[in-house]
Amino acid sequence: MDGLLTLAINNLSSPLILSFVLGLGAALARSDLTFPEAAAKALSIYLLFAIGFKGGVSVADHGVDLNLGAAILMGVILSAALPFVAFTLLKALTRLDRTNAAAVAGHYGSISIVTFVAGTSVLEGPDIPFEGYMVAVAAAMEAPAILSAL
Repeated sequence: MDGLLTLAINNLSSPLILSFVLGLGAALARSDLTFPEAAAKALSIYLLFAIGFKGGVSVADHGVDLNLGAAILMGVILSAALPFVAFTLLKALTRLDRTNAAAVAGHYGSISIVTFVAGTSVLEGPDIPFEGYMVAVAAAMEAPAILSAL
C-alpha cells in the first residue's frame, strides 16, 4: 500500500499534472493567463522534433521487424476506423449535425500525444517495460483519423 501511495504522489506531482492543474485553476478563476504565442510555437516545434527523434531512435534500437510493422499497421487501421464508429454513434445518440459529428469523431480517432507522453511517463517511473517503438506508432496514428473524419 505504501508503494501505491508513493507512486500516486510521484505521478500527481509531475510537471504534466501540475501544468494541467495550473491551467484548470486559471480557467476556473477566469484569469487572463496566456502563454506567449512565439513561445507556444517554439515549444510545439520542439515537441514535434523531440517526439520524432525519440521515435526514430527507438525504432533504430528495436530494428524493423514484423512486430513493428504489425503494431504500426494496427494503429493506422484503428485510427482510421474509430472515427466512423464514433460518427455513427454520435449521429444516433446525440443531436449533433453531420459536420459537428464528423469533427468530434475525428477527435476520437486522433490520439492525444499529451496523454501518450503521460502514460509512458507513468510506465517509466516504476520501470514497467514497454516497447519504445510505440512512439512511432503514435506518430503514424495521427493522419488517418483526421482524413477519415474529413
